Amino acid sequence: MRLIWYIVILFIAYGSLYPFDFEMGRDLPADFSQWLFSWHHRTIRSDLIANILLFIPYGFFSALTIKEEKRQWPLLWLVMTFIGGFLFALLLQVLQFYLPSRIAEAADALTNSIGILIGFAIAGFTNSQRVQRLIPRGLRFQLTPALLVLTLWLAWQFFPYIPVFESKQFGDGLNNIAQSNWSLELWLERILFWMVFYYVLERVVAKKYSMTVIIGITVFVLIIKLAMFRSQLGWSEITAVPLAILLHSYIGHGFKVALVALGAAILFCWQNVIPWQWQNTPNSFEWMPFDNFLTGSTWNNLSALLRESLLLASFGYFLGKWLSSYKTAGTVLTAFVVIVTALQFFIVGKQPDSTSIIMALVLAILFQRLARIAP
Repeated sequence: MRLIWYIVILFIAYGSLYPFDFEMGRDLPADFSQWLFSWHHRTIRSDLIANILLFIPYGFFSALTIKEEKRQWPLLWLVMTFIGGFLFALLLQVLQFYLPSRIAEAADALTNSIGILIGFAIAGFTNSQRVQRLIPRGLRFQLTPALLVLTLWLAWQFFPYIPVFESKQFGDGLNNIAQSNWSLELWLERILFWMVFYYVLERVVAKKYSMTVIIGITVFVLIIKLAMFRSQLGWSEITAVPLAILLHSYIGHGFKVALVALGAAILFCWQNVIPWQWQNTPNSFEWMPFDNFLTGSTWNNLSALLRESLLLASFGYFLGKWLSSYKTAGTVLTAFVVIVTALQFFIVGKQPDSTSIIMALVLAILFQRLARIAP
């Protein structure tokens, strides 16, 4: 678990300090103490939510690390970890002073600290036996590979996490559906992702749902999604949901697992090597991870990153269930992504980079570690 925590810290630092174009000659604020202790910070709601969400994994995995290592005085260790997380967030803000592309705000460290506390609370909820006894048996869950996939699915589905429960928003969402174009690729992707959702949801809550309950959950999710800012509901997803429900309800477990694993692999190839136009001169390789996801439109890039993360996680998770080994599945997942990336060197219009390979490696590690601690 400590390794996962270190990976989280590395990703937070990477995302906060990208693109690393430091200008050390830049001056700090004239009154540094005033900046440091001024918490009257005004920000847009999406930035506030993002700052909180960024540090939830830090608090979550640090708490699990303390529990797994059975530290003496765990409460004291939690307090020290919280203080360390706050100082880490504050250090990132100070370093951002030297990044021309960043706006440093000391108040961001405070909102980051809220995320750490939420992470602590989630860790306590998922691992405390006292808390678990207060929860109905059907709603109890533990930290498992299925929970990781479900978390990625929710992050992808509800991004950018800004619900607007107003009649105008619902009207705009319905208008977007009416004006959207149907896409075969999106249709197949939505069928796959909804099947993933139904499967991992039942694994997380350890309960098999009837088709009626599945339909009710689906309608609820779609209504919430319709209320989200920049709702992306379209005909491709609306028409995919009924088929996903039928496939989940009527095909056998073994065939379903194999179907989703193969479907995720095919979709990843489709999105990364199609259209297939071979060339003899190799494309350049981008060594900087996530470079394509951290430039340009933040909303579009984060949405694409979440989608690709979910696609790779779906392939790795269902392959692990199919092969009954997350270790083997992680190896196959990583090798598969390396091969696809290698093909991009010789396909017109593709940009091979290290991002997908790193994501595959991280997911392989997460699946193995989570499977090891799962009950």
